[in-house]
Amino acid sequence: MSVCAVKRATTLGASALLTLLLNAPATAQEIPDTGGRVFGLVGGVFGDGDSAVMTSAGAGIRISRHLGLDLELFHAGDLGLPVDPGFVIQTLRPVFAPVERVESSRLVSFLTRMTVEFPVADGRLWPYLTGGGGIGNLHQTLSYRNLPLPRPRPQPERLVPAIFPGPNLELSSTNLALTFGGGLDVRLWKGLAVGTEARYFRLLHQREGFDFAFVTSRVSYRF
Repeated sequence: MSVCAVKRATTLGASALLTLLLNAPATAQEIPDTGGRVFGLVGGVFGDGDSAVMTSAGAGIRISRHLGLDLELFHAGDLGLPVDPGFVIQTLRPVFAPVERVESSRLVSFLTRMTVEFPVADGRLWPYLTGGGGIGNLHQTLSYRNLPLPRPRPQPERLVPAIFPGPNLELSSTNLALTFGGGLDVRLWKGLAVGTEARYFRLLHQREGFDFAFVTSRVSYRF
């Protein structure tokens, strides 16, 4: 290879490297330091009661490159939380009518959270911490389902329903809610990112508090 060819190749290589170096900051600046964001989460709720599915959606504003304010609305159903014993009404039922007690509960909460982000790798990774509070509405239902009774022998063995149903009761309460946790977003394209989040949530219920842990996947978009 001639000296001119080597010089030409070296010049082209240096030009290509310079171009990459100049374009790297531009890639990192595809997302402005301030602006809005929207996000959605889906995952599991664990803690008091039974595990359940949790869904969430929200929006926020990034005050600076590291600090933002988010508003979030989430829902979790079939939590299996015990109904307040003072709320249970005893009714008279015949001894021959076996009854099954059925409880269900769902939680809807509106939260305001401060989020602190630590973008690294030219803004492709966004670790963050978040915390805040709001209100949570816990809706519980209590019902009694009659169990079937077998007919006495010598009649054929078959099931018939009991006659006397139990009461159907509902209880709804709104209380203070607190949360904190963190997660990691991985930027896929421009402001679109996917990630995971783990968070602690406490509902300050009337007589006692309920504690939950959220483990979710997350999709977000910054603009």
